[in-house]
Amino acid sequence: MIEKPNDTDLIYAFNPSTGQRVSPGFSEASEHEINTAADDATGAAAWLADCPPVQRGDLLERVAKLLAERKQEIVDRCVLETGYLPERVIGEFQRAHGQLRLFAELARQSWWDQRQIDPANPNRSPAPGITLPRPEMRRRLVPVGPVAVFGACNFPLAISVLGNDFVAAIAVGCPVIVKSHPSHPGTCELLGRVATDAVRELDFPIGTFALLHCRRPETSRRLVEHPAIAAVGFTGSPGGGRALANAVLNRPQPIPIFAELGSTNPVFLATRAIENRGQSIATGFAESLRFGNGHMCTKPGVLVMLDRQSGPFIERVVRLMSQQRPLPLLSGSIADAFDQSIARFHAAPDVHTLFDGGRGGPEDGPWHRGPQWFAIDSATAIGNQQLRQDGLLHCETFGPVSLLVRCHDEQEMLAVAQQFTGSLTTTLHADSGDADFTSRWLPIAEQFAGRIVYNGWPTGMEIGPATQHGGPYPASLDGNSTSVGYASLRRFLRPVCYQNWPSDQLTATGDWSHATGPIS
Repeated sequence: MIEKPNDTDLIYAFNPSTGQRVSPGFSEASEHEINTAADDATGAAAWLADCPPVQRGDLLERVAKLLAERKQEIVDRCVLETGYLPERVIGEFQRAHGQLRLFAELARQSWWDQRQIDPANPNRSPAPGITLPRPEMRRRLVPVGPVAVFGACNFPLAISVLGNDFVAAIAVGCPVIVKSHPSHPGTCELLGRVATDAVRELDFPIGTFALLHCRRPETSRRLVEHPAIAAVGFTGSPGGGRALANAVLNRPQPIPIFAELGSTNPVFLATRAIENRGQSIATGFAESLRFGNGHMCTKPGVLVMLDRQSGPFIERVVRLMSQQRPLPLLSGSIADAFDQSIARFHAAPDVHTLFDGGRGGPEDGPWHRGPQWFAIDSATAIGNQQLRQDGLLHCETFGPVSLLVRCHDEQEMLAVAQQFTGSLTTTLHADSGDADFTSRWLPIAEQFAGRIVYNGWPTGMEIGPATQHGGPYPASLDGNSTSVGYASLRRFLRPVCYQNWPSDQLTATGDWSHATGPIS
């Protein structure tokens, strides 16, 4: 809800470039508003599950059309609330718009609708003289019901109100209740109106979509604890994700939560690659680290290489960093967390500062920060338990900060790789002469990363059927799922088996003609 004259406890955005408050303010969702949204979603769930897939595709297409019509207003507000450059916001807008249209087509195709039939065998005889009839078994996926969505602070358009969780849930037939992000409530409000207007224009049930403004943890818990909520999609901090996970686990009826939490995305630089392409790799690293001012969940937060090759590489990166002026972080809370993390780096034993980009000048706002780069040796990275406990090696820090791990040899590089337990990505830069190291490194990488990049950088991601954006904890709470890509549709579905049902009684469950049989 928008600001009222007598409101004293409102949610305001702040312009990261200046630190100034941005009006209007928005009211915290009340218990009544949460209950109403959940009840409406319950009423819409059966209708959405049963409506032809083409209609759900039409809804997503209509949302995309209205979004395009209101592009300038949304982009302007997003720039104001994030401090991002207009070009950055326009690029994300195009990604969000393209994602809506892509999933509209996936909805029409029922891309996720994979069915299996095990035919009956009334004469099955496992042994002579023994008859053990086998019934017919049919399996399909059905929507779970209303989904609560918590969008990301760093992608206010593509991973937010109309982002990846929204398109996946609507495509498969699940109503969506979105909790707006308190860092950009005005942007969320504009996006929410797009969805609400599309729902109304196409005469979908009112409970198909709802937007609730919220910044208090207890409000978020109240939403996910509501018995109507059947699943949760979350992108945010490990602390916030764990708190919501505990809340859904303690419900009388626990529900699945698909949470993307944090990742340092370690990058490994093999010997021949640095010998042949060290300068270009250094440039790529500096650009990837600073992309979005380090507000990327796939930012290269750890770099691992041989100590004897690090000198020219460090010189190149430091020279590039020195040319980069401080840029605003997304919010005061992110700036505070960034400063606390940098202080831990400075205070930790055996951690050396390679570059300190400082804060902004007099003309900049209070949340401007420059790049920060630190270094440790491999023995410290492997043996110092405090580094792991303090989150210097394994826990994500939002903003332009990275840690270089210097190794004596390739065996130590592999030992460092074995320290990681969960990451959205990991990257290897290697050339043909690095084949032996590559073959030993890859099986280790497969144990902790969801996406493994070769001779590239983890920032930037294609959306397709092979996309994987998730990994073992702490990257995700559910490392078997992806929050981006075609396969994200499967998060909000559950399997149902029909045993021995007459086929003419299953007409309401859709088309079984494309179902697959048992593997021969």
